[in-house]
Amino acid sequence: MASLKSRFHSLLEKYFKNKKILYLINGSLIFLINLILAYLIYKIPFSQNERIQNNIANLITTELMVFISFIIHNNLTWKGNTGKFIHKIFKYHTIMAVSILIRAVSFYLFDSIGFPFMVSTVLSIAIIVIFNFLGFDKFVFNKYE
Repeated sequence: MASLKSRFHSLLEKYFKNKKILYLINGSLIFLINLILAYLIYKIPFSQNERIQNNIANLITTELMVFISFIIHNNLTWKGNTGKFIHKIFKYHTIMAVSILIRAVSFYLFDSIGFPFMVSTVLSIAIIVIFNFLGFDKFVFNKYE
């Protein structure tokens, strides 16, 4: 029994030290928070025009998620990184600015095609997940800061 317990413990340690696994786990948490925020913010009336309403809600949600995701990734995903906070936050915002642009353009395209708001949101988030991991890992939270 102790052997099984120690194997389980070592597997947990192995996987929870792998930044790709942590990124997927924390990214899933961020994704869920993002969907909830998108839904709640979408309910706030910004415009009578549905397309403008959708895009305003998407941009507000995206901006809120920049701050939430930095906190999560800085403290949980790349927690061993010792780079200077001010450099990391600047680099993070640089990656996120490009990411926001990619997300806004992809959301607009999906929305223009006629996809529902939440489907457009999910698809645009999916596109930036890989882009963000590579940018965060190679540019923001790299060990050579």
